[in-house]
Parts: sequence; structure tokens; C-alpha cells
Amino acid sequence: MKLRKPDFLKSTLERYRDALQEAMQTKATVYREKSIQKKLPMVYTMVFDKAVHHPATAFSYGVSFATTAEQPERIELCLQTRSNAREWLHVVGYLANQLRGDCPFQLGQIIRMGQSISPDSKLDAFLVVPPIDENIPVSISDRKKTPPIRLVELVPVYAEETPKILRLGVKAFLKELSDRRLDPARGML
Repeated sequence: MKLRKPDFLKSTLERYRDALQEAMQTKATVYREKSIQKKLPMVYTMVFDKAVHHPATAFSYGVSFATTAEQPERIELCLQTRSNAREWLHVVGYLANQLRGDCPFQLGQIIRMGQSISPDSKLDAFLVVPPIDENIPVSISDRKKTPPIRLVELVPVYAEETPKILRLGVKAFLKELSDRRLDPARGML
């Protein structure tokens, strides 16, 4: 008989991870990163490797501990890619750690990296959008008596595509981008 930890003994991280694993229907590998801000807890990255029914996917856990006036909701980040380069999955935790408390991660916002994300791509920015994949929930609860965490997806883009995104609007740009949003070697639109 295998014993399971009762829900009331689980940490918020365990509840969040369990909810993601249920949505993704597979186990996550969890990485942790020491916080660059002394008063905030560590940042965690939950990585789901590429499988038949989903691309490689990563989720942050740590942004939601740093709400601000511009970002009153609890937010966490996710990213999906068809790349085998691990940089794509770990950039989620990096951005969460570097930008939490300073960046509101508002829908339609463009986050510039200033360099390519990985050697297999020239993409150098992210567009913040609601989760596109139907397997990714819009919100997840990690505690019983607090509002759920809202997930936002980081779609890799070229910084040079910013004028086109602004001209077309986020919805039209994503429609034009279609399934190529998962391809790190895609050309500019």
C-alpha cells in the first residue's frame, strides 16, 4: 500500500505542482532558484518535457509572492516550445526571479531580453498573453483561502515584431502566428 500525503499537510508549492501535473497529465521536474530579492521566497520552475500530447512546457512559481499596485492579482508565467534547448524552459524561472515585483506581466505587454534566448533561435522577446493551449488552465489554486493564481503565457517573439503587434493587435498577431509560436526557428512575420 502506497501512502499519500494528506492535502492539509501539503505546501503551497506541492498543491500548485499537483494541479499542474493533473492538467498536463504527466510529472514535472522542479527546479529552484535562490531569490535575488532578500524578502521574497525562492523561485521554482516546473518543467514538463515534450510528449506526444504536448510541447515542452514550463511554469514559474514565485511571481505570485510579489504583487504590486500595477499587478494586484497573483500571477505566474508559462511558456511552451518545440525546442530541445533547456534555456527555453529555464528562462521562465529567470524572468520570474528578475522581474517579479517590478513587471506587471499585463496582457499584451512585450518583454525584451536584449539577446537571443538560446543558440537554436534568434527570438529575443516575449509577448504576454492568456494561455493558448487548452491543457493549460487559466487559473490555479495553491491555497484554500486565497484567490487563485492567474497564469499568463510568454510567447517568444522578435523585438522587431513590436510595431506589427501594436498595429495588428495581439489577437490578430497570434492568429497570423498560429502554431508557429512553438517553433524557435521561425522567421519574422
